[in-house]
Amino acid sequence: MPERPQQSYFGKIFLIAWREFRHTALTKGFIFGAVAMPILMFGVIGLMPALLSKEVPALVGTIVVVDPSGTIVPRAKAILEKPPTAMEAMEEFARNPPADTGSQINAASEMAGIGSQKIEVTWRGEKAPGAVDGIKSELKDGRILAGASIGAELLDPSKDAKAFELYIPSSLSPKHVKQITRALRQAVADERVARSGVDKELLSRLNNPPDPTTTRVSPKGTEAQENTELRFIVPGAFMFLLWICVFTSANYLLTTTIEEKSNKVMEVLLAAASPMQLLAGKILGYSMVSAVMLVMYGGLGLAGLSAVAMMDLVPPMHLVYLVIFFIMAYFMVSSMMAAVGSAVSDLREAQSLVGPVMMLLIVPLMLWMPIIQNPNGPLATIAGFVPPAIPFVMILRLTAATEPIPLWQTALSIVWGFACAFGMLWLAARIFRVGVLMQGKPPTPRELIKWAFVK
Repeated sequence: MPERPQQSYFGKIFLIAWREFRHTALTKGFIFGAVAMPILMFGVIGLMPALLSKEVPALVGTIVVVDPSGTIVPRAKAILEKPPTAMEAMEEFARNPPADTGSQINAASEMAGIGSQKIEVTWRGEKAPGAVDGIKSELKDGRILAGASIGAELLDPSKDAKAFELYIPSSLSPKHVKQITRALRQAVADERVARSGVDKELLSRLNNPPDPTTTRVSPKGTEAQENTELRFIVPGAFMFLLWICVFTSANYLLTTTIEEKSNKVMEVLLAAASPMQLLAGKILGYSMVSAVMLVMYGGLGLAGLSAVAMMDLVPPMHLVYLVIFFIMAYFMVSSMMAAVGSAVSDLREAQSLVGPVMMLLIVPLMLWMPIIQNPNGPLATIAGFVPPAIPFVMILRLTAATEPIPLWQTALSIVWGFACAFGMLWLAARIFRVGVLMQGKPPTPRELIKWAFVK
């Protein structure tokens, strides 16, 4: 049987790198999470208008209002039967945005379904204040949809009364409660305005402050409508893209190194390659895994911006910086994970060693908003030179800055950052060389330092 030809030094590194990439990236789970999921998400974004344009639940039943004046029922009836326009609904959404994601999705669905709801409501007015007890009884028996009590003081424009009583059954949906509340509130407001003698349309115009139409002019002279929300979101998206891609692949590196060491597979690999070849191959292999995620999720984000004509928010130079700081971040984090993975035999032991460094890596997440609001401030400037947070902070600063970051700071952060990355790689290599064959009690931080600096 012919013998296999001897692999060169770099040939072994690339062979190990391909092995790590193949066993991680060419699996069903990874392909679904890193490739199929972004494609699916982009498809869902495209189908979102069609998914939201469904009919909202019908509003059917009887509403009883205790109103001595007898003016609220006709007003509320007219308001409820005339649903708000899409623009009015969006303005209400902007004034009172839902607190949680689920409510936001429901509100978006309601706005998409405006005009398609079936409303068959019978209104009944009561003038006696004692009718409230009857309303509660009818609600308990399920005979009416809702009830309300409007006091005389509430309709007096000279009084400062601000609340009315609304009675609903426990089965009434939040959507319907908001519709009934809107009709009654608007009816009371219209009656108060009518009694005051003020022209309603004039009052509405006076109370409606003008909104600016903001046009963003690029250095090349192109113009586009400004979107303040996206100006805050895009820098964070750059940072989180780096974070997710780097930490996902680095975590793979940590866990596989620990598994191979605890299962004695590492000893078999070391029989065919040196510790330095093994380390280099692992880091190179998982860098390709991370690059696949960066391309897929980054491409999804760029496609989304293109769909809403906001690509001018991402100048080409920002993509260049993304690649530069991605390489820096990956080498910093992966060297740390490889060193820790080689020194321990259990994932629980790894957490105690990784924890202190992770605290520094959480800094960009904690300082996201202050850095975006003042990317040239002293806090952002200092944080941009503290390893291993350099790449995450700098990508935030560069993508959020309305005034250019001084070129010397950008250049110095890149040089200093890569110097720190290669320094961390050098330390990781020395720890990996000793720790990869160590068994038993996990090393203390002092022992790791000794492995790194003592020959």
